[in-house]
Amino acid sequence: MIAKRKIVLINVVIIFIAVSALFLIASKMANNRLLPFTSSPKLTPIYGSSDLIILEKPKSDEFVESPLLINGRARGYWYFEASFPIRIFDDNDIELGVAVAQAGGEWMTEDFVPFAAILEFKKPSTERGVLVLQKDNPSGLPEHDAELRIPIAFDLENWSDEPVVSGKCLVTGCSGQICSDEEVATTCEYNAEYACYKTAKCERQEGGQCGWTPTEDLVTCLGEAFQAE
Repeated sequence: MIAKRKIVLINVVIIFIAVSALFLIASKMANNRLLPFTSSPKLTPIYGSSDLIILEKPKSDEFVESPLLINGRARGYWYFEASFPIRIFDDNDIELGVAVAQAGGEWMTEDFVPFAAILEFKKPSTERGVLVLQKDNPSGLPEHDAELRIPIAFDLENWSDEPVVSGKCLVTGCSGQICSDEEVATTCEYNAEYACYKTAKCERQEGGQCGWTPTEDLVTCLGEAFQAE
């Protein structure tokens, strides 16, 4: 009789332990389902505007030509040492040119900071392309990469294959905002960025065309002017 009671008691203990273990496992599974997702989202290529960077010029699908004036706003952590790279590609993934966007204000902030760049690029082989604004990533770690890709168009029919390399470059336009090898008539509205060209260099660029030399002073001035608008 005593032996039977011991067996029954042992069986009860085993059953209690087994039920407790099952209950503990079920509780953990339920809690795991309720835990919030805490992994940091990976920065991936984005189109249009976002909470990280906003491109104001050029617009999506706009016809562009070289040299191309680019401006917009990006949060401070998009920059490193007040700059980040901008690249332009055709639809064959051929890189046509690269420029450095300069911050138009204090960049060590989480707020939006205006930027500007002047991008010179060679003739594309396709009518479509993409403008890529890359987050500067000095660490080289892929988890810190991010970029803004904007689809653009090229007017190949009116593209000049042979650059004009003779003659002097002229400052022209109603407000002196254009650098060209010939007089250009424009309307006479005034924009704040036109003041930046007063001290800029109007001269032939590497491609042979006349244009404003994208010095750091000019790019910074343009960024500040766009911020004031």
